[in-house]
Amino acid sequence: MKIEFNRIAKGAIFCEEFSNFTQNNFVTFGPNRICIIYGPNGTGKTSLAKVLDQDKGSEYTLSIDGKIFTEKESKFAHVISDQNDRNIIQGSTEDFILGDNIKREYELKRKIEAGFKSLFEEVLIPCLKKKFGISVKTSQFDTLFADKTLLEFISDLANIKSKGKNIDREKFLSHIESLNIQEIAPYEEIKFNFFVEDYKKKDSAIKIFLGQIFSLDAEERALLKLDENDEAVRILQKFSYLSECIICDHKIDRDKVLMSKQAEKNATLESLSEKTKKIIEGIVGKLPYEDPFGIAESLRTSLRNNNIKSIDDIKKEIALYLEIFPSLVNNYFVESLKDICISGDFKEYSGLTKEKPQFENEDIIFIEKFLNDCLDRKITLARDEDNNLKLLLGDDEFLNCDRKKLSLSNGEQNFLSLAFELLKSQKVEKEIIVLDDPISSFDSIYKNKIAFAILKLLSEKKSIILTHNTELIKLLEHQQKSCFNLYYLNNTKGEENGFININKNEVEVLLYIHKFLELLRTGIKDEINDELIFLISVAPFLRGCCQVFNLPTQKNLLTKVMHGYETEKVDLTEIYNTVIGPGVIKNKHIVSAEDITNLDIDNCIAISPDKYPLLHKTMNHTFAYLYLRLNVEKVLVSKYSIDTTKHDMLTNIITNSFRGADSEAIHNRVFFLSRKTLLNEFNHFEIDMNIFQPAIDITNQALIKEKELIMTKLSNL
Repeated sequence: MKIEFNRIAKGAIFCEEFSNFTQNNFVTFGPNRICIIYGPNGTGKTSLAKVLDQDKGSEYTLSIDGKIFTEKESKFAHVISDQNDRNIIQGSTEDFILGDNIKREYELKRKIEAGFKSLFEEVLIPCLKKKFGISVKTSQFDTLFADKTLLEFISDLANIKSKGKNIDREKFLSHIESLNIQEIAPYEEIKFNFFVEDYKKKDSAIKIFLGQIFSLDAEERALLKLDENDEAVRILQKFSYLSECIICDHKIDRDKVLMSKQAEKNATLESLSEKTKKIIEGIVGKLPYEDPFGIAESLRTSLRNNNIKSIDDIKKEIALYLEIFPSLVNNYFVESLKDICISGDFKEYSGLTKEKPQFENEDIIFIEKFLNDCLDRKITLARDEDNNLKLLLGDDEFLNCDRKKLSLSNGEQNFLSLAFELLKSQKVEKEIIVLDDPISSFDSIYKNKIAFAILKLLSEKKSIILTHNTELIKLLEHQQKSCFNLYYLNNTKGEENGFININKNEVEVLLYIHKFLELLRTGIKDEINDELIFLISVAPFLRGCCQVFNLPTQKNLLTKVMHGYETEKVDLTEIYNTVIGPGVIKNKHIVSAEDITNLDIDNCIAISPDKYPLLHKTMNHTFAYLYLRLNVEKVLVSKYSIDTTKHDMLTNIITNSFRGADSEAIHNRVFFLSRKTLLNEFNHFEIDMNIFQPAIDITNQALIKEKELIMTKLSNL
């Protein structure tokens, strides 16, 4: 896979070359799908990670094997931030835990929840409301249900706040599956619908009718008189244009008759008892004109015939609907559950949740093992009261919690968060994972484990690792040889910028000290541009070798050319031949520290940049560091008469040159002491034999600027 960048921008962080990327603008992945981008602090590694993560204000255009991506589209990579932005381990247990049983458990859980959601929200709730008139937690139909457990389910489903969320799924399945389909007596749909619509009301006419005891006395028969008056008034109002009776054709005073009938009706109403008014207003008055049960008509028939039979017949018919209503609901629940087909899945899921949860997948077991080896509290997998899996650190959940509340050291916090970010990365859909400074601030034990974890956990992904730590590069190499492609990120105005490939030859000498020594014994010969400058540039490394090889004489001689106050001449060719081997340096080069300070630093090129560009840069930087140190020591020792038998180290020379508390002394001390690390940069060689560190820790432009400041300061003392 090749990622070619055409544009990278975020405020003023990146140089103009990145805005219209045409050179050093692509990266590829090594045999193990890893691309390492090394960049010194301040070059924009974290900013690059934020750009790829589509942070606010970021812009990019890139292509992956010909397909174009921009920041306006969905992310092409999953980014694991540096430790400063990994304060919370975000996600659910499922995002991290792998394993066939656990995977199946979550799969079943999702399937079951989707089934219940569909059953409740798409089937039962709409039907309860539309067909059965139940849309509130406590309805008028509650008293019809002898099955109180079923009623409990109905109430929670009808509750607009819960919509079935409070229903215990296992109890629901167990109970509904235990129910039988109940036999339903023949009924008329139109009557059932009318029954539901009326009965769901608090002032249901059917309820009043069923609860009323009729005596068929004269007062109740007044209902017939009211009916006559109502019908007469209706006819007179309907045929208001006629002046004769529509029955007998006799002339009538319509207005007078209408007024008489209305007065008669009002008089009848006023004479009624509360009992009869209840019958008229609660039953007859609320029933529609087309009453499918014929309740009002049955009442009239019984009153006309002075026989209760018509009323009793209708009450018996309505009782049928009272009886079949809960049976219909019962049957609908049973049939709907069968249609959803979740019972088998639930039984399998219940069986899995009854097992003791344990890590299964090799990767999570690996993470569990090395976390538990390194932390005081163990990582465990447990279930909550709802059988949901949860990850614990000791007795506490740690996902989505502020790391500072976990009572861990910064290193442990960082280690924990990174380990779980790596686990999460396995399950994201993105093929490319970007890691920003993954081992920053770790000690050696953590670094080695994290390097191994990166290789192991991300073996199926493509990883872009942004780092300023050569130790991580070495750890990855030593864990799995030649597993990555290496690039140097440069982002400095006026220099060659972009992703500069470190070729295979240089990767070897960068990572393996014996390969570098082998190069110095043979292959470097053809690359040397100036033997003297080469010997001076490699002198600090040679001194480190003398320490390792137990060559005190040569080590002491090299020290003479590495302190600016020394004047003794040293045969660098002889030392090189002794430490490295003969056959590389043709000529004899005898030089003193003073001779080095008199060289033209701007025109000193040790080796050709063609085959070993990074080593070329390293030699140039090392020469510059040594040159600057020698000049600082030479000038300060001479100008301030420093006794080097007492004060032979650079720090002591600086502090004894600028004694006192006056402003000038303070500023001079601060100026030189703040550059002490730069002036002593070649000490990397003696401490860890890391010859390349001077070249990759500082840009050419930064070194030129420092050189000018130091040399100008010395000339102005």
